[in-house]
Amino acid sequence: MKQLLIISIIIIHLAGSVLHSCAQQTQKYQQNWSSLQKHQTPNWFMGMKFGIYCHWGAQTAIIESGNREMTHLEGIEYWKGERFNAKEWVDLFQAAGAQFGGPVAWHGSGLLHWDSDVTDWNSVNRGPNIDVYGELAKELRNRNMPVISSFHTGDFWSRMWGPVSKENPTYLDPAQDNSKYATSNSGRIDTVIFDAWYARLSEAINKYQPDIIWFDTGFGGTIKGDLRGGAPNGRLLPGGDHELMGTAPEKYQQKLISHYFNKSLEWGKEVEVIYKTHDIPPGIGTRDIENGNLVGLQYDTWMADINMQHHYEWWATWFYNPANKTKTAGTLVDMLIDMTSKNGRMLLNVPPKADGTFAPEITKELYAMGAWLQLNGEAIYNTMPWIFFGEGPTEVTHPGHHAQGKDHGKNIPEYTAEDIRFTQNGKNLYAICMDWPGKELVIRTLGSKGKLYPGDIKSVRLLGCNETIIWEQTEAGMVVQFPKKKPCDFAYVLKIERN
Repeated sequence: MKQLLIISIIIIHLAGSVLHSCAQQTQKYQQNWSSLQKHQTPNWFMGMKFGIYCHWGAQTAIIESGNREMTHLEGIEYWKGERFNAKEWVDLFQAAGAQFGGPVAWHGSGLLHWDSDVTDWNSVNRGPNIDVYGELAKELRNRNMPVISSFHTGDFWSRMWGPVSKENPTYLDPAQDNSKYATSNSGRIDTVIFDAWYARLSEAINKYQPDIIWFDTGFGGTIKGDLRGGAPNGRLLPGGDHELMGTAPEKYQQKLISHYFNKSLEWGKEVEVIYKTHDIPPGIGTRDIENGNLVGLQYDTWMADINMQHHYEWWATWFYNPANKTKTAGTLVDMLIDMTSKNGRMLLNVPPKADGTFAPEITKELYAMGAWLQLNGEAIYNTMPWIFFGEGPTEVTHPGHHAQGKDHGKNIPEYTAEDIRFTQNGKNLYAICMDWPGKELVIRTLGSKGKLYPGDIKSVRLLGCNETIIWEQTEAGMVVQFPKKKPCDFAYVLKIERN
């Protein structure tokens, strides 16, 4: 009996220790930047190079109506989404070659695109009566595709609708003037707004367990600090605008990110946070460049969210607008290649129409991208940069946010046959020629006096081509004889196996 009692005490003690350890583990991340910097970008995310998300909501309906004076409240009622089908959406994502995808879960209007218990201002109770986030997340997981959720809270002090949270009965009625909350906190936005912001985003995290979350405008100080030139690259200039009145306070940023990271420990999976440049300190997640690109090879992983449509009419960008012409598959593939070679990845905005279907000009280019990736995807998926990201005369001339969205896309580089981009995976090095070189191509970077010594190259073949490729490594470069017939419509991949 005494031995049994001792054994019982030991078991209870061990169980208590395990529970205490689990509790500590699930609260690994504290609400400060030093603790959050311990987070590591997941290995699985490093291989993710191409994802799709969709701006779809009341704004889409307003654009379709043609009535620029329509309010967001009216737009919600107009937005029906009667032909939305999550399976068809994800079918299209996969046909385009995307590795991950998801919804714009919240975009400025105040309407949440999920089945919320915090507020009845959500897409299940209003508008289309659809759990957009939930249905897409379920379908993506059925295909083993990571789920990305983006939150574009924007001017949230005037568009945060419904009760703040279950615990706080304060009601931000859309029919009332909420502007009092803009300056009621010593000239800053009142904490009631940020409490409501946290209640909503933490609910979305808890309910749908996203693999990736991305914070857009409203989370940090990108617009005034970076886009308007007051503090470029994190340095406040003399006379620069340091007033970041509409941004989420650090304590709320830290509270939300630590909540997400700690929840991921409970879920038993690795996750990633993406944010606009300089919105939070480096080393906590992945930075995003909006509708732009970067110059040169980057040491840290990064992402660019690219709009599939050009920005001709700026009042109605990102949501589907026939006036904003669609970028061609060739342009989008070139962007993807260049970003991948520089340690980046592309999140492509594919905007649906108000009824939930996609316009023919959208699907046409997506299918063309998918065809290219089906043939050449091994040079993109799960690759890493090489010592050189590329060679040739063409480079991004307007780096940073929005740079390639301005001037109707005139700042998007037009690559030539002399422009080559490199990626690698294991023993394989990929040299991607951005245009058809004709009979012969000389890759100067691969000359015998360069990084690859004579004898380092085992074989060379052109993806999509069954012909034997004749090549020679000289001091001037690797000389490759190309076949007469092109294997695809744009960007041509040489697969170089190294010894």
